[in-house]
Amino acid sequence: MKALGVALLLAGLTATLCGQEAEELPWLKWDHATGDWNRNRPLVGDRGVEFITTYTGQVWGNLAGGIETGAAYAQVLEFGLNVDLEKSLGWSGGSFRTTWIWTAGDQPTTSLVGSNFAISGIEGPASLRALDLWLQQKLLDDALTLRAGLFNADAEFTVSDYAALFLNAGFGWPVLFSGTGSNNPPAYPFAAPGLFAALEPGGGWKLQAAVMQANTYSAEENPNNFYWRFDRLDGLLFLQEIHYSWPKAPLPGKAKLGVMFDTGSHDQIDGGGEVWGDAFFYAIVDQMLYREAAGDAQGLGWFARAGFAPPDRNNVGVYLDTGFAYTGPLPGRNNDAAGLGFGWSQLTPDAARNVGGGNAGLEMVFEATYQAQITPWLALQPDLQFILQPGAGTALGNALVIGLSASVDF
Repeated sequence: MKALGVALLLAGLTATLCGQEAEELPWLKWDHATGDWNRNRPLVGDRGVEFITTYTGQVWGNLAGGIETGAAYAQVLEFGLNVDLEKSLGWSGGSFRTTWIWTAGDQPTTSLVGSNFAISGIEGPASLRALDLWLQQKLLDDALTLRAGLFNADAEFTVSDYAALFLNAGFGWPVLFSGTGSNNPPAYPFAAPGLFAALEPGGGWKLQAAVMQANTYSAEENPNNFYWRFDRLDGLLFLQEIHYSWPKAPLPGKAKLGVMFDTGSHDQIDGGGEVWGDAFFYAIVDQMLYREAAGDAQGLGWFARAGFAPPDRNNVGVYLDTGFAYTGPLPGRNNDAAGLGFGWSQLTPDAARNVGGGNAGLEMVFEATYQAQITPWLALQPDLQFILQPGAGTALGNALVIGLSASVDF
């Protein structure tokens, strides 16, 4: 009854705020589920303020293998705002962003599957966390971007445009960069304070770099992402990427080379003591292979990412993923997307010795997914994953997982 009352209250508020728009456009054609707030949303937008509210819920079922068969539900509510300070205050080139996430529900990877590849990119410990809280300044006709504040590294680094379609978290922030021991990198759902800079000199080139707190600690120590601590043992994380893109080619694409360097102290995987520093190297390619029409977004794209890390202080030594994504796969469904992806990781020799079963060290994931844009504000995404050797050994059986994700933009 309580849930029904909340639903009725929201429906009433929506009808009150959006009654004028409801006379002009049917609900299923609105840009947001709550409409334009009786013309107030675009009015606020003209003054440089954009509100963000998106709810994503995912139901997962493990049909075979892994830890156990069963079902789980993960959910996240993201909310916040973007402020164009030039429109709102006359601050030329300035902007402000804050986003927060409320994660709840189950963690299907740890409860059902037991893989290093997290089957859901939204799962995390139950908490309310800040992901962004920063000020940004653009200079030199927007060629230079400077940012300071709280952010998560995977929003800017290790990003593949085509890989973003997939639900498995390994296609986002790769398992190669998952940290070792108590070190916890500033990637979703964690964030850390730092500085970011990007330069686009033209000709398809872009250089970006960041320095930030390297260790975000455990979920218990840092429940809201505001446990900030800089010291010699935990160190700083330096990130650099160089991009080259060819957007005006008949088949556009982009290539990236990246490196991360951690100045903290790390335990050796074999238990032989501590070592200073750590490094991760990676490369990314996004390439359109087929385009339905010139200048059209519909078509087939391919991505590949590969990386490696020093074996004496990292659990994962080598990582590779690749796949295909097709935008507009069906007639009349230009905003839908379908994809097939493959990920492969290899533990370092010392880490593999701690894994139960045979063939220790190897784990792979295969994913097939389809994202259907039902309305401008509602997307449904059925998903199928097969995880070979969850946990990088034969102790757990190969897992077959199905899922359904629903995302609503309010």
